Amino acid sequence: MKTKANMRTKTLLLAVFLLTMLGCVDQIEYNITGKVDIIVVDGRITNLEEEQIVKLFRSKADPITGRFGSAPVLGAKMELVVNGSQKVAFVEDTTILGNYHLPKNYIGAIGNTYQLRFQLIDGTIYESSIEKMQSVPAMENIDVRFNANEEAETAIGFKGFHELYIDTKDPTDEKNFYSWEWVLYEKQPWCRSCLRGVYAVYKIIPGQYLFRQYFVSGTELFEDCFAPQPVYDNPEAPIINRTDWTYDYECRTKCWEVIRNNSLNLFEDSYTNGGQITHRKVAKIPFYQRGGCLVELRQLSLNKDAYEYYKLFQQQTENSGGIADTPPTALRGNVKNVANAREVVVGYFSASAVSSKRQWIDRKDTGGTIPPGLFEALTGRIPNPEPPPPYDGPRGEALVKIWGGPPRVPTALCLKTNNRTPTKPEGWRDDN
Repeated sequence: MKTKANMRTKTLLLAVFLLTMLGCVDQIEYNITGKVDIIVVDGRITNLEEEQIVKLFRSKADPITGRFGSAPVLGAKMELVVNGSQKVAFVEDTTILGNYHLPKNYIGAIGNTYQLRFQLIDGTIYESSIEKMQSVPAMENIDVRFNANEEAETAIGFKGFHELYIDTKDPTDEKNFYSWEWVLYEKQPWCRSCLRGVYAVYKIIPGQYLFRQYFVSGTELFEDCFAPQPVYDNPEAPIINRTDWTYDYECRTKCWEVIRNNSLNLFEDSYTNGGQITHRKVAKIPFYQRGGCLVELRQLSLNKDAYEYYKLFQQQTENSGGIADTPPTALRGNVKNVANAREVVVGYFSASAVSSKRQWIDRKDTGGTIPPGLFEALTGRIPNPEPPPPYDGPRGEALVKIWGGPPRVPTALCLKTNNRTPTKPEGWRDDN
């Protein structure tokens, strides 16, 4: 997706919000000069059989350059308080750092209240407001239409969307607030990109070289990029090309890219109370590649505070013209430092009932529209595979060469991350 580089320092907090799509609606005036150092919480409890995850990060601005970055918060002790008394401990994920998850098969229940509490390694304790899970009606009648004329907001410009519409019945005699999200699963053939290096299945033996051209593979599993630094005190060491170059590696097994919506879609039932919500557009799926794709549509209940937070955030970002402009205020979430209520904590911990439907899109209705390819759309470039031995092709030799180990060029593991999975999504069609 598009990235925004060299943002002015005053937009750092807003960038955090946009990147994490987080959320009582106190507005905080700010004027920052490289002083951002805030806890970011992104979590939600749902009533679906799915991983219940809270993401915990610390966002900082470099005091000299003002450049923004974030790092996972490790070692926190986290718990969920249910109905004010029952406590359920989270488990820290050792694979995806910064993720904390509830025990497997834990499911939230409509009508229950939930509160998040966690303690950092330094002893600081944080807690969220108490959130009640409201019910949500089911989605009905998914309608899929291809729009060939609108341009996608991706790393490269291209046209073509599948737009998804739904109907749903709004309950009577109660105030209801909704949001819609989507999760897209795309077949991903490329699993690793190595900057100024090559993918190595086994660890490289330090200090061993052959013919002043090769690094030597050992036998201990590594499965990562090997990006050597220049060696100046050993004439047998290969010369390292220090220009910027990247090699891309195909997946060893089936792999799926997991892409989520990056904009808010909110609704409150002032004008439809008890009526039918018809033909609501809930997703715009870019035409990345020819093969079919799977979309999970999610209709979520929100409480009034959560809705007001997200709505104000949506209005603020729209009125500012995007993250390239300086917003007038930042929004405080519903998580606070128990001992210091003045500390700004970004994020909204919520409890939402979810109506979920999965829709297969075969993309046979796209006519003559030409997709860019998934890799090209997400990265803004075409794949650049490592040249294979015997290096007699037009691309010449690899810029880093390894002796021993599996034959070059190896394939790469499909690792489970927030944006990728080796597990076939439920509803995926194998004939794709």
